[in-house]
Amino acid sequence: MKLALVGGSLRAGSLNARLLRHLAQTLEGRGHEVAAFTGEALRLPLYEEGAAPSAEALTLHGALREAHGLVIVSPEYNSGIPGHLKNAVDWLSTMKPSPWPDLPVLLCSASPGAFGGARGLVAWRATLANMGALALPEAITVPHADQQLDAEGAPTDSRTAASVPRALEKFLSLAARLHP
Repeated sequence: MKLALVGGSLRAGSLNARLLRHLAQTLEGRGHEVAAFTGEALRLPLYEEGAAPSAEALTLHGALREAHGLVIVSPEYNSGIPGHLKNAVDWLSTMKPSPWPDLPVLLCSASPGAFGGARGLVAWRATLANMGALALPEAITVPHADQQLDAEGAPTDSRTAASVPRALEKFLSLAARLHP
């Protein structure tokens, strides 16, 4: 299956980029084709109606159009969507054909806080639903990620670590049913 992964913050050492790398390696290890976008690949020009999309936005659009599913690994900024990720979504929402309708999405977040970025995922759900994407009810959240992610991005807390394969399995099952 072809999968796209998008996320992380723009800063070096992003906990969410580390989690994204772990998820990408896990999915590749299961035989899936992964296109991952993080850091500089998401440093797009600010969306402006009528402006031509950048080469990076076109590459991201192509990957989402080919993907059977999308994994978003998002930091939580003030209980919301980080600006650079919302900007990418805004670019993608105007490009034709739209990649969003019926696209299965797994939401993930890692945070040094006790909620693991879960509050920011609420805003994602509304945005994705508005575009016709199908966010899985389950999510992967990693609380205290500064202490509970190893160097490769794998959760070290047994409860969180056990939730990752379960959420991935549900996501892959949905993607397979929607895109046989």
